[in-house]
Amino acid sequence: MMKNYLLVAACAVSALSVSAAWDGTAQVWTNGDGSQNSPFLIETEAHLAYFQQQVTSGESYKGKFFRLENDLDMSADAGQKILPIGFFDEYIDANDPEGNTLIDESKYFLGTFDGNFKVIDNIHVEYIATDFEAVGGTGLFACLDDGAVVKNLGLGAKTVITGGELTGSFVGQMNGGTLQCCYSLATINSGSTFGTGGLVAVASHESVIDRCYFAGEANGNSDVGGIVGTAQYGCDITNCYNAGVINAPNGWFVGGIVGSAYDTGTLIANCYNIGEVIAADGFMSKPEPIVGDAEYKVTLQNCYFLDNGKFEEKSGVVKKSEADLKSEAMLTLLNAGGETENWQADTKNLNNGFPVLAWQNDPSAGVAYREVGNVEFGVMNGTLYILNANQGEVVRIYSILGTLVYEGCDTAIEVAQRGVYVVTVGNKVAKVRI
Repeated sequence: MMKNYLLVAACAVSALSVSAAWDGTAQVWTNGDGSQNSPFLIETEAHLAYFQQQVTSGESYKGKFFRLENDLDMSADAGQKILPIGFFDEYIDANDPEGNTLIDESKYFLGTFDGNFKVIDNIHVEYIATDFEAVGGTGLFACLDDGAVVKNLGLGAKTVITGGELTGSFVGQMNGGTLQCCYSLATINSGSTFGTGGLVAVASHESVIDRCYFAGEANGNSDVGGIVGTAQYGCDITNCYNAGVINAPNGWFVGGIVGSAYDTGTLIANCYNIGEVIAADGFMSKPEPIVGDAEYKVTLQNCYFLDNGKFEEKSGVVKKSEADLKSEAMLTLLNAGGETENWQADTKNLNNGFPVLAWQNDPSAGVAYREVGNVEFGVMNGTLYILNANQGEVVRIYSILGTLVYEGCDTAIEVAQRGVYVVTVGNKVAKVRI
């Protein structure tokens, strides 16, 4: 029996060794029409390369849907590199003497990319701007804008991101849109003087980063954070944790979750840090467990850090012992105020016993149902599920301002923007947070 087992194992290794590595070529996908019900399917490394080329050339895929069908190996160990998806090119008009005219010639991705809980690994994304006017934007995606959604995606431990200004493993510059249920184990090497994030370098203009984590190593200078380097202009960073190393030994404004945060409306909530934070300690700033530098207008709420004797508590930021962080009481605190159970115990030892996000234990977990009459509503990953409705009943979804955003008879409806909506099913009405 043992000999048979070893023979099977040897055959499996042999089969893996002769499988073709990605050779850097690009190929258009052949399945899907880009609709919500039939997304474009990214099935190979060459498909991802083609996607990168198309977005970088100016195809935003606004309103289109993509789904990753397989784990991808991008052959970094064979010397293959890939540029970011898209290109960030936002600058001040040199002809404006007042310096108030902003020109944006960026190539944004504006569709929905569903990683389908697959992993992209052995990938080396590299872009370092050499043009004086270029400001960078390095990550799997160079930049996202309002309406874009990237979700359910992992970047594996053999991921390397090499950039200059605005470098993060998933997004360089996020001027809107949503990143949710994503994680990165990447090594990030940034020569940036501004904005290095474990997931996003700069999150701005009501961007949403929700239910994500970083467990890699982010090497930068100033404005360095485990989730976001710089958060500003009303962005939300919620239900995230850092278990990685944030390394900026000579830098300022360095934090376990966010490097620097500014402006009214910016929210950092229900997050925790157990990772190491290394930064300069002086008159400018000192390393912080959650946010390196937070303007008074920023809301810090229900955030926690592992007490190692180096950091102090502040409003909205509380230290906890290892035992406390691993307790049931901690889950209650992190889930406080939420309509869904975003946090669960680490029953599979995925995070050394510290709390994990519900989707880590089970991608279908974390659905909270509420009943109105005989109709139940459930929400998971931006999709509204309707159960027990009468056949043919019309579903309507309205924004809180009364704008109709959906009308039809589907029972699984993806809503692009997170928020509170009014949902009607026949003559039944409910307010639902998506």
